[in-house]
Amino acid sequence: MSNMRRSGEISMHCLPFKGFLEGYHLQYLKFTLAMNDHTLMGDIKSDRHGRISWVMPHTQEYYHFKGKFSIVSSPLQLTRYPPPKISEKEDYWENQRIELWHALDEKTRTTFSWPPRGDTPRAHYIPLETVSEQAAMDNFCLLIYKITEVEHLDHSTFPPKRMVNGMSYQTSFKGFTLNSIALYPPSQIQFVESGHGESLKQSK
Repeated sequence: MSNMRRSGEISMHCLPFKGFLEGYHLQYLKFTLAMNDHTLMGDIKSDRHGRISWVMPHTQEYYHFKGKFSIVSSPLQLTRYPPPKISEKEDYWENQRIELWHALDEKTRTTFSWPPRGDTPRAHYIPLETVSEQAAMDNFCLLIYKITEVEHLDHSTFPPKRMVNGMSYQTSFKGFTLNSIALYPPSQIQFVESGHGESLKQSK
């Protein structure tokens, strides 16, 4: 992931991917973020618009995304970029945060009790049983990335294929449409909800 810092420098981070937002197909990506990670948190607060590169070495495919970040933090915390309202339920995003928290393994949850990067810990080793889970959970944030444009590079064939698509969400069928911007050959791709999950439709 990269974006522009206030200083004009380009930031770069490796984000742990935690899946797609259920019910909204592939438009929202989920990541984890610590409230006291001042480096990553600061970069997102300086510019919520960022780019993500996703490399798939086995299929020789590359995905480059444009989009913007939102931060789902504990109700005890305040953040600059709250998530978009996509549900009538007031506790929707908090439930999403808690659900992801419980899906993490114990060691990963423990890392959210660690001091900020660059700080010296008070002890060389902190037993897991002494860690306050509530404090770690309050430090845990769900980082949401809403995709607005996708560039797909396919190097499995020659010549390589390149496709750039804008994305618009269609509430009528609870899916989204990838509108072709520049590609070869011309086509349109739609992800549509079906009884067996997402299905892919392509028309030339």
